[in-house]
Amino acid sequence: MKKSVYALLMILILIIIWQIYAYRINNPFIFPNVGLVIESLLRILLQSDTYIIIGNSFARLILSIVIAGGLGIILGLFSGERESLDYFLNPIVVSLRTLPVASIIIIILILFARNQALFVITFLMLFPIIYEATKQGVKHIDKTLKEALLLEQVHYFYKQVHIIIPLTFPYIKTALLQSIGIGFKVLIMAEFISQADKSIGRALYMGSININYADVFAWTIILIIIVTIIENFVKKLNTL
Repeated sequence: MKKSVYALLMILILIIIWQIYAYRINNPFIFPNVGLVIESLLRILLQSDTYIIIGNSFARLILSIVIAGGLGIILGLFSGERESLDYFLNPIVVSLRTLPVASIIIIILILFARNQALFVITFLMLFPIIYEATKQGVKHIDKTLKEALLLEQVHYFYKQVHIIIPLTFPYIKTALLQSIGIGFKVLIMAEFISQADKSIGRALYMGSININYADVFAWTIILIIIVTIIENFVKKLNTL
């Protein structure tokens, strides 16, 4: 209860600051007031296209997570047991983790078609997270257990499915859950730069070039709501 009260108090303070700042500027084209943004928000929420746009962005996110998760888990399992593969993939993984997101987006947009680029960009940002988590999960398995499995000569696929994957699952689950929030933010940025059709990023872009900042603020509020729902969903899943 206390948390909700404090959260509402902070939101109220931000709204007051926002309204004071809008009043001082006194130009809705530069900085719209709270009333104009709420009006835009209600108009956007009442349009059927809004939910198609949100659905398209989520579909891209889910597909990217499935691809990045599948490949990241498979390669992570192999790399955790084989140092040679870990050394081989390390330069790529390190590069993807250190390169600025904007640089990756621009390079991929040059190399791929606009709609394909969105999946590639999101995949490249999520793959290192899932791969590293899976690899670390394998490496943290007790050495005596690994030695026992070698002595027992357990079939490789049986060992992976019934022993290795269950033991590394907490690492994999955490990485996949983190990927939802990170992937969503990266995807929206990629959609904005690429101006992907029927996407949240394009809606933000159109609002900015048409100097309709009330729509930009309204879509930003929608994004905050979506991210908050995702974060709460992730927290609940993480406790399971």
